[in-house]
Amino acid sequence: MARTVFWFMIAAAVLVLLSGGCSKREPPSALYILEELEAASAVKDPAERVERFKIFIANHADHPYRFLAYAQVFETTAREMKDEARAQSYLSSLLEKETDSGARGELLLDKFSYLIEQDKERALAFADTLMETERSPRLFLYMGYYLMDAKAASDLAVKCFLKSADLSTKPHEKSQAMAMAGACLEEQGRQEEARRYLAMATGNSEADELMGKLLWGEGKRPEALEMYIRCAARMPGARKHVKLDSLYALVYPDAKNLDEKILARRIGDEGPFPDARFVDLDGKVHDLSKLRGTKIVINVLSPT
Repeated sequence: MARTVFWFMIAAAVLVLLSGGCSKREPPSALYILEELEAASAVKDPAERVERFKIFIANHADHPYRFLAYAQVFETTAREMKDEARAQSYLSSLLEKETDSGARGELLLDKFSYLIEQDKERALAFADTLMETERSPRLFLYMGYYLMDAKAASDLAVKCFLKSADLSTKPHEKSQAMAMAGACLEEQGRQEEARRYLAMATGNSEADELMGKLLWGEGKRPEALEMYIRCAARMPGARKHVKLDSLYALVYPDAKNLDEKILARRIGDEGPFPDARFVDLDGKVHDLSKLRGTKIVINVLSPT
């Protein structure tokens, strides 16, 4: 009897192994993926670190975080190992396989950010070639930031911001790109053009602050204060940064309602949250459409 039970248990174990277990294998959680990336990043030897990231990519070929590993391989090879040719070749091989516009944008941004530090002329030429071929709003937005901060080419920065705005499908992304185009133009002294784009950056705090500055300079102080109040309602620290209390007291010496005005603009309703699906750190998928009518708080983690 004992012999029969023993062989039955062996057969059952073999069946479980052949079938892949008692249940379908669950995908690794986002937290586990991040821990893998962190462990690879901690490897001190650059060549070994590159190999660890390549193993990660092979194991998670379709995972969104693979782009973080791509960037690490490129950065380590180009900067620490001083092998730009190999890094560029690796990036080119990835671009041949990636067709998603957002994925391509991340890879191209890695190359551009490296070039802008090494050779601005090459970077400018590279950015210009992407205008007709790429469709990633984020790529053009961040290239605009680089060009603006480096003061490498203000006109090209504006062009990038406007390209980003044109490609953006989300209102807040479009308004951010418009705001940055306006800021770049204002720095060049092209105030009329700047105001045109800032006016299209509805609800953007940076646009409100800059519009307030322009209006104040034109002597339109009540209108300027309205912009500053809108900015302070949305951006923590802006009230102190723009010295709003002092400006408000200058225009309205006896008024005591600044707090109420800021609070009134802080509370807003922009309509229902769009349907979306999120994956939490345990790998569980949440569908917002199934939570309609329920009060929820979303705490977002950005691994980048």
